[in-house]
Amino acid sequence: MDEFEVGETVRITGRTMTGNVGTVVHFDGKRDKYLVRVGAITQNYFPAAELERFSG
Repeated sequence: MDEFEVGETVRITGRTMTGNVGTVVHFDGKRDKYLVRVGAITQNYFPAAELERFSG
């Protein structure tokens, strides 16, 4: 079972983009990473360990 769902708002806690808030747009099961979009055009893949739910 995935830890986060597509459409969920998360805060990035890993080294890359730390503190940014974005939206989960895809889960790549082969890589076990979430594609998170920050703003209109920036997106990157992160493991679940580098994300937390945002309730802001």
